[in-house]
Amino acid sequence: MKKTITAMAAGFAVQLGGLVFIHSFLLKPDYLATASLWRAQEAQIERVWAMLLAILIYVIGAVLIYKRGLERKPWIGQGLRFGILLALVVVVNSSLSAWVILPIPLMLAVKWIVSESVLSLVFGLVVAAICQTKPAPG
Repeated sequence: MKKTITAMAAGFAVQLGGLVFIHSFLLKPDYLATASLWRAQEAQIERVWAMLLAILIYVIGAVLIYKRGLERKPWIGQGLRFGILLALVVVVNSSLSAWVILPIPLMLAVKWIVSESVLSLVFGLVVAAICQTKPAPG
């Protein structure tokens, strides 16, 4: 249980920090170029609680899913595999869906996919490192 809680806390920090970096710095020029599509910054700040809640729910669910499927294999491979799977079912799905529904440029969706997929890999590695078990002998 201690590893699970630690993985959730570390995962939350990784996700929050990564998302702030991606969306507040890395993609800032893209958002400024498409400013008419987004809420005003003040309105976004009023709703930041919902974003924090969404990150928390994602992290709790992802860590519990990881723990359920944990195998006695090297943690790096498991973490990378888990990060790839998260990217496929969350990042690629939501980014392409947003591109279909919202009038955003395709390149913005591609940048979301690339940057948040990297974040998913980092998240997967952090969770795997914390939750690792000893590999099966031989």
